[in-house]
Amino acid sequence: MTNTEAIKRYIIIGGGVAGVSAAEAIHSSQPDADITIISEEPNLPYFRMSLTRYLAGEVEREKLTLHDQEWYQQNHIAVLLNTHVGAVDADAKSVTLAGAGKLSYDKLILASGAHPNVPPFPGRELKGVQTLRTLADADLILAVARTRAKVICIGGGLLGLEVAGAVARQGADVTVLEGLDWLLPRQLDAQASAILKKKIEDMGIKVIVPASTKALHGSDTVRSVELGDGQVLPADLVLISTGVSANLELAKSAGLAINRGVLVNEHMETSNPDILAAGDLTEFQGRCYGLWIPAKKQGTVAGQNAAGKVTSFLGDPPSTKLKVLGVDLFSIGQFSPSEEGDRLISESKDGVYKSFLFRDGRMIGSILLGDSSVANKVKAAVEGKQDFSSILGESVNVAGVISAL
Repeated sequence: MTNTEAIKRYIIIGGGVAGVSAAEAIHSSQPDADITIISEEPNLPYFRMSLTRYLAGEVEREKLTLHDQEWYQQNHIAVLLNTHVGAVDADAKSVTLAGAGKLSYDKLILASGAHPNVPPFPGRELKGVQTLRTLADADLILAVARTRAKVICIGGGLLGLEVAGAVARQGADVTVLEGLDWLLPRQLDAQASAILKKKIEDMGIKVIVPASTKALHGSDTVRSVELGDGQVLPADLVLISTGVSANLELAKSAGLAINRGVLVNEHMETSNPDILAAGDLTEFQGRCYGLWIPAKKQGTVAGQNAAGKVTSFLGDPPSTKLKVLGVDLFSIGQFSPSEEGDRLISESKDGVYKSFLFRDGRMIGSILLGDSSVANKVKAAVEGKQDFSSILGESVNVAGVISAL
């Protein structure tokens, strides 16, 4: 990396946790640096991961903010809100602001995130068809959910289930539709998912799996959802949680190397030496994380490297905790055997499911449903590549694995 001692002007595009973490890291390394965060949203950067808790009434609006205005002022960080960046001129090292001229940079960090995927259902343009990505989205959802509305949640992944649980807390009549064979297909195996499905249904939330959505109907506002099997479900609000795609427009304008995301190395450097990237728009070693913790880590690494302190992002095993449904769930890494010699040790009892997957004696994944009391130890074992070879005899069971953690 080049010597960056003289670099003073940093522009960060994106006000999520990746962007703010980058700003924090730059300021820590260079307290006198000129740092500007540019955000399209009208609100100061906030905990996006807590939007479902805000929907559920667990977190007050003012508690969502990452830092107050005084913090940014004290740390010499300018925040431009309601500001759209139209293009990046990598040769001139400047960014063009919509209707507000240009800003020059010495180092640029792209942290502009991702946008929700909305499948091409007929009727997806109707009013009342909504995704959850911003605080403004959450406010729109709350306004309808509090009227004891009929809400259809399309997508049984992590966000879909948290949104379903949140709006159910507001008194809505909620149905979850998942197109694959079980809920949380990226985090749970079929057995664990069946247990989770029953727990969710016991809360009064209806679940249909697999459910193919054929069309959304209504003259101006959505009124029903038609399924592939011919069922028609009445709906006052349809919430779609079917994944996200990286915001790549600025990366393209800058001529950066991209695939599904902006390609970055372990220093969060892009194909341009003066542009780094972090968070949901990045692709690292073939993977787009789209998760809060990796975004925060990447932002810190990007900020440190931009300011001349060489640090590395070494990846992050995917881990999951449900926040809103009141279900005790932890999932990390791989949960199904995929190579010869993989060893799965599991147990299901009284609505509690625990599984541990080993490869070459090392734990590579786990599911804890109904009792996640050892989650921190499991996370440390997976991330630390702890060797369990000495206890993995023929007779070892879940209790034996837990005692060895």
